[in-house]
Amino acid sequence: MLDTGSVMKKISKHKAKRIFLQIPEGLKTRVLEMARGLEREGLEVFISVDPCYGACDLRDHEARMLGCDLILHVGHSDYGLKSKIPVIYEEFRMDYDPVPLLKNFLQDLKPYRKISLVTTVQFLSSLDHAKKFLQERGKKVFIGSSKRGKPGQVLGCDFSAAKSLDGIVDCFLFMGSGTFHPLGLAMEVKKPVLFLDFEGSQLLDLKDEKRRMENIQLMQIEKAKSCKNFGILVSTKPGQMKVKTAEKAKKSLSELGKNAWILVADELTPEKLLGLQIDCLVDTACPRLREDSRLFRKPILDPRDIEKLSE
Repeated sequence: MLDTGSVMKKISKHKAKRIFLQIPEGLKTRVLEMARGLEREGLEVFISVDPCYGACDLRDHEARMLGCDLILHVGHSDYGLKSKIPVIYEEFRMDYDPVPLLKNFLQDLKPYRKISLVTTVQFLSSLDHAKKFLQERGKKVFIGSSKRGKPGQVLGCDFSAAKSLDGIVDCFLFMGSGTFHPLGLAMEVKKPVLFLDFEGSQLLDLKDEKRRMENIQLMQIEKAKSCKNFGILVSTKPGQMKVKTAEKAKKSLSELGKNAWILVADELTPEKLLGLQIDCLVDTACPRLREDSRLFRKPILDPRDIEKLSE
């Protein structure tokens, strides 16, 4: 739960009285309790109920419109975004010891001597437990530096903590919950990715799932080759707005004889594209969008895929 005392010490440094509270979907069941604790301290709290996909989704515009002095952004680490009002990033950590689960899968880890450990911000405390346990059993353990997060931390759009070690380690061991991050990692690195699933109490080798995703990606590219009208998706979320990438994609598509338009929205959904005569989409926003190609009913490409359209 939110440590109100610790948060209040941070808030008092900014002399803030009017707070804009942002939380991810998974913490909505706790947000009223969080707000109540802050209100007991004499603060005025506005709760954002828009989906919050990460620290890239900073709602400073809404906060300023409401006259707030500060944004309290819970559940994510600092993404390095600039804001016109102060932002406190309160990382929601879960103290989970992975050792009992790791003991069950030592035999599966036997082929790998050099292992890189990665996780999301919630489970960063698990890294040291796992590192000590594996080192005591003769493994050489690496925890890489991240461009946008803490050592060993991966985000859906930043796997730098792992990619710098791809030529050094024998495998990557992602520890946490949900397949989005470990599968995204598997698509970015060459070495095997193993997923220690805290919720399912299992160890999964993602090689088959990676192969399936690669096949889907190839099919998307093949479909896109025959498409004429392309929509390049740009999000206005501060950490997702990649206008230069979109402009470069439009230029590349035009050179291939394709029609291309840059489509802009805060949150990009299939409903917002209804009525547009678009055959294919290029995603410059959140990589999660590419998981939803079935919902959009169109191929969704990564900008890096455009050069493959001429092959």
